[in-house]
Amino acid sequence: MELLGGKLGEKIPEVITLTGGRGRKETRNVLARIAATPACGQLTLVATGRYIGEGFDEPRLDTLFLAMPISWRGTLQQYAGRLHRLFENKKEVQIYDYVDIHVKTLEKMYQKRLAGYAAIGYRAKAESIAEDPADIIFDNTNFLPVYYNDMLNATREAVIISPFVTRRRALQMLPNLEAALAKRVSVVVVTRPTNTYKDKDRPALEKTLASLQDTGVRLLFKANIHQKFAVIDQKIVWYGSINLLSYGSAQESIMRLESPNIAQELLKDLGKP
Repeated sequence: MELLGGKLGEKIPEVITLTGGRGRKETRNVLARIAATPACGQLTLVATGRYIGEGFDEPRLDTLFLAMPISWRGTLQQYAGRLHRLFENKKEVQIYDYVDIHVKTLEKMYQKRLAGYAAIGYRAKAESIAEDPADIIFDNTNFLPVYYNDMLNATREAVIISPFVTRRRALQMLPNLEAALAKRVSVVVVTRPTNTYKDKDRPALEKTLASLQDTGVRLLFKANIHQKFAVIDQKIVWYGSINLLSYGSAQESIMRLESPNIAQELLKDLGKP
């Protein structure tokens, strides 16, 4: 924490580190320094969760960077709540999160946070889209109309990564895939190979995959994939915890954003140019 605070202090003014291991007197002095910072001045805190939990109140704060992963929704809401204090000229609050799609545990933790963000009304904000109302966090009950619209408006390519496939969900999605294919859009589905399923589930799966192939969908098999997303025209990204070709009734979440950079990173991880 001290290292991070020191590095930030080389670039920006008024960086204050608030961590454990201090005596009560030193902690009081740090809190007094925070309170004494002019309201019109810039203030950056590098703090552990213990010190920005319940009871911490600094209404000027409008941006949170999560530098360590968490998954419990209550903790996320508590941290975000530190930003939700009224302050003059504060019109927007932002949380910068991160996801490591290469590490399954970290990705799952992010997906839990994604559901937490949706629960408290946050929206995804793409890097180059300032106020696009379609960049938003959805759940499994309301994402389909917007997702279908993106598929219908695809002009070049749609890549769908769904580790699992069920016949019911695949057949539901099929008309939209066929509509895209009819416009000469390349549709690629990446999923786990059939030999990773239980013997009793393979016949139905093989029949479902054959139906997809018969329509012109290109299937790619990759063992042990855990990512769940779709990339449309190498810029529109749907990413979250929803298996797009097998999701059920369990509460899941997915976000939509337009970002060629994120699209490229996701596709690169699959070994796709």
